[in-house]
Amino acid sequence: MRLVKLPADYALVLQQIYEDGLQDFSNLAELLGFDRKRLAHIVQALQHKGLVNITKDMHREAWLSLSAKGQHLIAYVWPESQLKPSW
Repeated sequence: MRLVKLPADYALVLQQIYEDGLQDFSNLAELLGFDRKRLAHIVQALQHKGLVNITKDMHREAWLSLSAKGQHLIAYVWPESQLKPSW
């Protein structure tokens, strides 16, 4: 795997999306205590790196999920995450 450098807050966003699965932008900003502008910058950078997918619902709310590359990165840097129970 090619080296991917991420600031701590970027990694935190990836981890939270992984833990929650599909995550809506507004709730993620509130959950992490980030203002929307900062989170938008982080999400755009993660999308540019191919680590997250963004979809919009009919109400134009943005929903975030890990891309396949993002899932592989999580598995690589946090192998214990693969032991997460799927209830």
